[in-house]
Amino acid sequence: MNRSKSLRIGFTLIELLVVIAIIAILAAILFPVFATAREKARQTSCASNLKQIGLAMVQYAQDFDETPPNGLSNTYSVNGWAGQIFPYVKAKGAYVCPDDQTPGASCSYLYNSNTQNEGATAKVPLPAFPLSQYTSPAKTVLLAEITGSGGYDVSDQNASDSISDRYCPSGQCGYSPSGRGGSNAANNTYDPFSPNSIAGKNVACGVAPNCAAGFTLKYVTGYPSNVDPEASVIYSNPSGIHSGGANYMLADGHVKWFMGSQVSDGQNNGNPPVYPGICGGVDSGQWAVAASTACSQPGNAITWSIY
Repeated sequence: MNRSKSLRIGFTLIELLVVIAIIAILAAILFPVFATAREKARQTSCASNLKQIGLAMVQYAQDFDETPPNGLSNTYSVNGWAGQIFPYVKAKGAYVCPDDQTPGASCSYLYNSNTQNEGATAKVPLPAFPLSQYTSPAKTVLLAEITGSGGYDVSDQNASDSISDRYCPSGQCGYSPSGRGGSNAANNTYDPFSPNSIAGKNVACGVAPNCAAGFTLKYVTGYPSNVDPEASVIYSNPSGIHSGGANYMLADGHVKWFMGSQVSDGQNNGNPPVYPGICGGVDSGQWAVAASTACSQPGNAITWSIY
């Protein structure tokens, strides 16, 4: 048989190396695409969680005279908002973002404590403002993303159980975090608020110079507009957890992704505004608000102020 006419079986070493090089090039191109797709899937799952919680908030408000749950006591401690609405959510998994790496994570979302009527100091806990008093519910943050909150049970409705988010030993109830979006310069503390219990898994930042010591609760939203460098310790990174931004649930119940720079932080500006026509940043003494609320600041899409 003529050996030159026989079929050649197998590959040469050069051909094999060329095939391997092509596969390596394709992998280098596609792996980042796959990673981006996986992150987008986690972002979507997180937004779905917030939407489910948002629907529960709406149901809760309908049952309580158009008033959301209260997330802050009158001693600047939290009030277990996640436990309050659990009968409407009915799934602990809805409270945890897939990107939250907190060991034993209980709640990946922080409640806007500007929604609490701090003028009603005689009432324990502080009542929440009804939605009718919000200037622009569709532009007002109700929930934002956070990390470091874990070790308690949002489903446990037993107020005497120390791991329940309804635990209420002395008027300071629960563990699910609240905050003002950046600062509380009135008493020189920084958010978010949460009791420093449950084996240290929820630690409020406290007085500004001591913020870094043992602080576990951090915003994963990225820096908001005009962030004060001193307050940046309460953020996990300058950019947000999901593709440089984060998911937010607004007071009207809808959920949307925003970059940190699109978000106006700080306490309520007041109604009428305490500083008419002036918009400031974290701990500036001039609370920032967004367009279509008490005053406008170009580039801000949403705000932590209800006015």
